[in-house]
Amino acid sequence: MYNRRPYIAEGPILPGCAVVQGSAENKVAAPGAGGEGDFIGVYPFEANETKKAGEEIGIVLHGTVKALAGGDVAAGKPAVLKDDKSGELVSVPLAAGTYRTVGIFLEGGSEGQYVDVFIERGSVTVTA
Repeated sequence: MYNRRPYIAEGPILPGCAVVQGSAENKVAAPGAGGEGDFIGVYPFEANETKKAGEEIGIVLHGTVKALAGGDVAAGKPAVLKDDKSGELVSVPLAAGTYRTVGIFLEGGSEGQYVDVFIERGSVTVTA
């Protein structure tokens, strides 16, 4: 079960990828080059089509969704945006710092695989 809301895509968005707040209300975009942006949700992989700028897109805001892994991930671990503009989700980096989490991986997988993620915003601190 998940909560989905319609938005307008500001650029290409691939199925299974996370999106961030766009330039205006009711608009979403792919993350910035370093994974920047205010996380909104995930475009479910079941949609099976890339959305283009100006098209309506249904975004999962909370709940379980299949998302694209950007590296090796493990069940039970927090998920963060990959530090590029792909919108893929990865495990929390090992480097010390505070990271904004976007969910919890419910299953493991490798880069390029779709994995179940429970979308839930939070943060985690990694100490040296």
